[in-house]
Amino acid sequence: MDISVLHTLTEDLASFLSEVTQGDLGRAVPHTAGDVGDLYLRLLEQNISVATTIAGEPLPPERHGLTGRASLEACVDHNYGGAGLEAGYRRSARLMEDAFASVADTGQVCRLSEIDVAALYEDQISNTVLSTWDLADALGDLPYRPAADVARRVLWTAVLRLRTTADQGDEGLDDASAFACVLALSGRVR
Repeated sequence: MDISVLHTLTEDLASFLSEVTQGDLGRAVPHTAGDVGDLYLRLLEQNISVATTIAGEPLPPERHGLTGRASLEACVDHNYGGAGLEAGYRRSARLMEDAFASVADTGQVCRLSEIDVAALYEDQISNTVLSTWDLADALGDLPYRPAADVARRVLWTAVLRLRTTADQGDEGLDDASAFACVLALSGRVR
């Protein structure tokens, strides 16, 4: 399975995580009940969960190095040789990406759920884009806008979630409007 779009998006998110300082961990993440530290831990858990869902069995803890909240502050400056949160995120993202890449038939249903791999991939693209926007917003309104084709893809996934028919499409929707719709559908507005 081609994972190039997801890989690009996880690298975007990692670049925003590289900006996080210890003082940022407690910053509220708009449109969620948590802070930047909670978002980071959720991202790692989500990546590991997706990899586990595809693999059909839990990953050994030494493969993902999931960090608990108690040791999170130390991770910002010292974890992974001083690389910060982005190194831990990249590690979990690679596990997820490797799991997707190992799938030959994207119509395959995951062993631990009733979702097919292609739908899970689209969900993960959406989650990564929206999490990047949330993090950028929490860090002080940093600019983030995915490529127009990605914004349309996320919008389409959101529309499908709302059980809108495929006949409606996205004709007449410009690039800026596509991402604005994604944010509005997910309850994220500035």
